[in-house]
Amino acid sequence: MTPSAKTPFRRIALIATLTLSTALGSMANANNTVTLNDFYRAYELSEITPENMQSWPYYKHVSMNWDDYALFGTAPVFAAEKPAELRMAENQLDLGQEFRDGKSFAQSLQDTQTKGFLVMKENVILGEFYDNGFSVDQTQLLQSSSKTYAGIVVSKLIDEGHIEPEATVASVLQDFQGTAIGAAKIRHVLDMTAGLLPATDYHVPGGEAFVFETEQGLKPGAPSGHRAAVRTAKTQNEAGEVYTYNDKNTDLLAMLAEAVTGVPFARQLTDLFNEFGAQSDGSISLSVDGTASPSYGISTTLRDYGLFTQWIAQGKAPESFLASVTDVEKDLLSVSEKGKGMAQALGTKVTYGSQGWYLPEHNVVMSIGSYGQVGFSDLNQGISVVFMQDWEDNGVAEKLVETVDRALKLIGQYSEQ
Repeated sequence: MTPSAKTPFRRIALIATLTLSTALGSMANANNTVTLNDFYRAYELSEITPENMQSWPYYKHVSMNWDDYALFGTAPVFAAEKPAELRMAENQLDLGQEFRDGKSFAQSLQDTQTKGFLVMKENVILGEFYDNGFSVDQTQLLQSSSKTYAGIVVSKLIDEGHIEPEATVASVLQDFQGTAIGAAKIRHVLDMTAGLLPATDYHVPGGEAFVFETEQGLKPGAPSGHRAAVRTAKTQNEAGEVYTYNDKNTDLLAMLAEAVTGVPFARQLTDLFNEFGAQSDGSISLSVDGTASPSYGISTTLRDYGLFTQWIAQGKAPESFLASVTDVEKDLLSVSEKGKGMAQALGTKVTYGSQGWYLPEHNVVMSIGSYGQVGFSDLNQGISVVFMQDWEDNGVAEKLVETVDRALKLIGQYSEQ
């Protein structure tokens, strides 16, 4: 653990909907049937353990205090030296207006356990919502929405000539020589096409995702080494053949970024925070090795998440990122059964590139994280729409569908003004 690490804790029925859950990496926990009563149940902080900290009702507290619960601690990511100056729109979004089927936007937000919601354009807050004890100066664990940050950090290094996307992983990381993942090209790692096993079994002891979470500090267990787990990752396809979602791709990106720069990943994230004008400090989770785990581990405030996605919406992200995430010709997600299921459930095509999702029919870049951390960057208007939520599982298909519908309706509403 690095000296700057913060103190660690002591340690989903339609076919399309089910397909969507699988595509997002959700597996129902057969041992725990949860209801809204669980979400609203009273509890004491002393009840929170490493085993239950990602379940209701505890996660709504844990997710906004992750620095206190990450099993291997966190490292700070600092606010921008010149933070963005935000203004409130004179006419705020009417949360009481109908969203759909007689339900208001406010009711939809509550029905999906939304603790934070923001719409922003040109540093003007058009609408904002806080609930479940969340406040403007608190951070929330972004889970897999963190991946887009990692994709952008590496894309910046590509634009600067530090990383060649056609180079193999092993050509940069010598200890990956002779390994399956070492033979993959860096662009394959960025696009989740490196051939790794699909990691959707978060709740299955012994499963690919379950085991890796012990290395990341998300679950108690017997970790064997974060870098070693990535280096020895099993593959089921040759690189460039199929899309398979796996956290090891993203954590590998951080290793590559550190190798070519000699700069800790947390510091590289601070440089990114400077780019988009983050107003507050955040953090990045550390693994058992004491290294960064950006596949899930960035914590940030709602407004800073909004600033980040606005920055993307404004076309300010690295050229290689924008070119890759919007390149539907090379995408392998949408042609897969999982991608087709997502398109059917969401009612729109979804593609993937450089650690970001893309809705080509809307020209919107999207980030998706477990338990409902979802961000939208409208490349047509420069509008950002972000949600921080506390769902009962890593991916809850019907709630994601509702979240996407809300965002697209809002983007369409502002395009008419």
